[in-house]
Amino acid sequence: MGFLVGLLLGAVAALLYAPKAGGEMRDEVRTRTDDLRRRADDMQRVAQKLAGEAQSKGKELIDDAKQEWGGSGTGSGTAGGGTTGRSGGTA
Repeated sequence: MGFLVGLLLGAVAALLYAPKAGGEMRDEVRTRTDDLRRRADDMQRVAQKLAGEAQSKGKELIDDAKQEWGGSGTGSGTAGGGTTGRSGGTA
């Protein structure tokens, strides 16, 4: 009889303490999840900012390359290449 009473008291004690420990664990998991969510949001903002900067820098580089290719490629590229090739071959 004493064994059964002890078993029941142990089961009741386990049930009383389990939600508290489980609740603490849930709170810790919730806290860590919120922290990770904030970090992910911050990283997303940083990534979007870097992507925007890279995009604008890429557009600048493309525009510069187009200007150099269009301006120097047509005028001095043909004349410079032709002159150097001919004068080098003739001299």
